[in-house]
Amino acid sequence: MKAMPGLLMVSVFAVVIFALLTPNICVSQTTGSAAGFPNSTNAGYKNAPGFPGGLTDFGGTIRSNQTYKFMNFSNGLHVPKDVSNVMFFGCRFASNAIADAAVAVYGDKISFDYSSFEPNKVAAPPVSYELGYQYAIDQRSEGQLTVDHSDFWGWGNAVQIGYSSQDQPLVIRNSYFHDARLDGGRDHTDAILENYGGLSYMVFDRNTIVSKGNTNGLGLQNGKGRGYSNIVVTNNYFSGFGYSVNLCGHFDGCSSVVFTDNTFGTDIRPVWGALYGWRDGNGNVWRRNRWRVAPGGFDMNASNEGKFWLPNGRLSPVDYTR
Repeated sequence: MKAMPGLLMVSVFAVVIFALLTPNICVSQTTGSAAGFPNSTNAGYKNAPGFPGGLTDFGGTIRSNQTYKFMNFSNGLHVPKDVSNVMFFGCRFASNAIADAAVAVYGDKISFDYSSFEPNKVAAPPVSYELGYQYAIDQRSEGQLTVDHSDFWGWGNAVQIGYSSQDQPLVIRNSYFHDARLDGGRDHTDAILENYGGLSYMVFDRNTIVSKGNTNGLGLQNGKGRGYSNIVVTNNYFSGFGYSVNLCGHFDGCSSVVFTDNTFGTDIRPVWGALYGWRDGNGNVWRRNRWRVAPGGFDMNASNEGKFWLPNGRLSPVDYTR
């Protein structure tokens, strides 16, 4: 898809509070760092508990009710629709599918824990458009999807969401999204993307989402104006992209959205702004979101450190209360 600089959207809820953990963050497309968020020392297969020091190449068939540990999927993976209750733990998924997915998910109750998603022809960032891949995970059928402690780089869109409901919720937490492929403005570049609206019960908690990119860090775009409900975005670190966060855009209809305890870092200047859209009312809550003056970043005014980041784009010593 071509980038749409102004017509983008997002939304979020729930009565869920997750705890902040520790270590330092290091982002190769940025000049700054922040304590307490996911990074290369605590996300991905090399940091998985019990990592044996190497991976086994996968050559079988994905089956239901299995845990696949420390496997290397060197040319991506399709998870079939009739497969359910599968965990990939400490696995690597690599691809050079410029216009396709490293992992296409059709199954239900699929989890990626301490997994890495990366190009198969590049050892480290930066990643050119031709050597990257379009999606790290593309959710293509109704089902529950969970991502935890995973590492994403070299993508055009790291996770594309298609489905989430109370019975089959989407949860992405403790994960590190960084170093998108260099697309030169050719198409969307989003860390987390949902296009059509109508989803509910999504949780995005304690992720690092920092990169250059022409569209969104978190992009719930609601392209058909159907809104989102019962969604939580909390404890995340955002920086860069076109909009770092695309939240409820120019559409109404977002309800029970909770956006709390997030940090906007000045590591990378966003193309258009830190935030696109917000709607008060309908059970939506904006609280305790703060600004971080990253070392070497675009805002070097030390007095702005720790100020509250308001949905009108301003900084304030006093939190938002509407």
